Amino acid sequence: MKSVAGFLIVMVTLSLLFALLEWKWGRFKQRFFSRPALGTDLSYWVLTPLVTDWITRVAVIVTIVPLALLVGVSLANFKSYSGYGPIGRWPVVLQSVLMLVLSDFLSYWMHRLFHRGRLWPFHAVHHSATHLDWLAAARVHPVNDVLTKVAIVAPLFLLGFSPKAAVYVPVATLYALLLHTSLPWTFGPLRFVVASPVFHRWHHSREPEAIDKNFGGFFPIWDLMFGTFYMPSGKLPEDLGVAGDPVPTGLWAQLKYPFNAGRGGA
Repeated sequence: MKSVAGFLIVMVTLSLLFALLEWKWGRFKQRFFSRPALGTDLSYWVLTPLVTDWITRVAVIVTIVPLALLVGVSLANFKSYSGYGPIGRWPVVLQSVLMLVLSDFLSYWMHRLFHRGRLWPFHAVHHSATHLDWLAAARVHPVNDVLTKVAIVAPLFLLGFSPKAAVYVPVATLYALLLHTSLPWTFGPLRFVVASPVFHRWHHSREPEAIDKNFGGFFPIWDLMFGTFYMPSGKLPEDLGVAGDPVPTGLWAQLKYPFNAGRGGA
């Protein structure tokens, strides 16, 4: 009961916070109950934190256990595990900063991978939102979430990071919601340093020049380095969603969609 109550409190708090931000500064104002695909996104707000997150945690544990045995970490003391090797002995603050940078780098490449071939339909579910706001951030297929998190956590574990260094994760989750808002914020001179709502909105655009751009979650530096940065000055994306064959609407239809979709990218 406490977990359910906590979930409801978090949902109400986030709803009020982001509703206020969108109402005050949002680019595309729309009444909540007339918002497109409201039922689908509300369904994901139940599925993602209460089901997908748990599936992902199990997948991460199943991956980490054999890796722990490989590097000689005792499973008997796994609950008190605090890292190993040179990195594990660094101050937690320093570990946390490096972990954030490395995890964002790994996330960038996993994100690009999910825009290709057989993995694209799983990620297309997230891109299927034609009305992008903070509520659409939870529209994530479980396979997308599991493979991405495992691919990030496994290398960080092998490098010896302490789990305590992951203190930024709740902030990253909140920031992901901010990136999906319709706020017309570019962060001005910091637009090349920190990802902004406009930066990420271009990633969701199906306009030809914006496809396969802006994969970074925190730092646009990866997009600048690898030629995928796109955020034209004074212009905002209007046409959002998946180009070509549309993803079906509805939670169950979207969960099944990737297993039946043909190969392709976006």
